[in-house]
Amino acid sequence: MTTSSFFDRRLFLNLGLTLLSSIVILVCIKLTASIHLPYFVATALATGLGFLESRRGWFLAVVQAVLIWLGYMLIVPTPDGPADRDIENFGLYGSMILTFVGSFIGGLLKRALDRG
Repeated sequence: MTTSSFFDRRLFLNLGLTLLSSIVILVCIKLTASIHLPYFVATALATGLGFLESRRGWFLAVVQAVLIWLGYMLIVPTPDGPADRDIENFGLYGSMILTFVGSFIGGLLKRALDRG
């Protein structure tokens, strides 16, 4: 019986992809005038992360949600108008939720395909 560490080389590589996908989501949240593109991008990228790590995708989803939130709060400048701020906040929190949904779906798809 072999035991593998939770934090292996593959997970660290996928954490790098998680960082890149978080940056892409933040750019979409900041540059679009609606919530549709950030929601689509967050779901698609999180599904890919769940597909890459079918058993540990939840961890990547947590990391991505934290990176999105921290990046928005610490790095992204706050918009001047209240309407723009509301749209960005709606895109931010919705993308965080969809990150978990997408990762779950990606993990399910990967496990289903592996079973045959």
